Amino acid sequence: MEEKKVTESPLSEDTLQYFKEKLLAKRAEAKEQIEILSDRRDNLDEADDADRSSLTHHPGDVGSEAEEDEMNYQLLEREKKYVNEINDALERIENGNYGICQATGKPISKGRLDAVPHTRYSMEAKEKGLVEDE
Repeated sequence: MEEKKVTESPLSEDTLQYFKEKLLAKRAEAKEQIEILSDRRDNLDEADDADRSSLTHHPGDVGSEAEEDEMNYQLLEREKKYVNEINDALERIENGNYGICQATGKPISKGRLDAVPHTRYSMEAKEKGLVEDE
């Protein structure tokens, strides 16, 4: 897919500032969540180390712990990806092309940006199948 390059945001400075503040707040929340998930994972690892010294290990417990560890890993990776998407959106604000669909080159509606401020694509692009899910 070829992305359209446009460098003139259709949004006013005040609107851009609103979205910048919203993105910064969402990034702070995501980073806090990353810290919580990392701490939880570290605690699971420490508990595993302590459990290894024990003589009895029920297979169900081992499986549950592995499943929980995998879930935490997936959540952690998702949050890291989300932070990267937010950083990309903040960069687009700085570069002057925030709010422009990278698939169509058309403005992204404020409603869409308000719902998904890190989006790079308009609903039109998504509905036409021009992009994969974000």
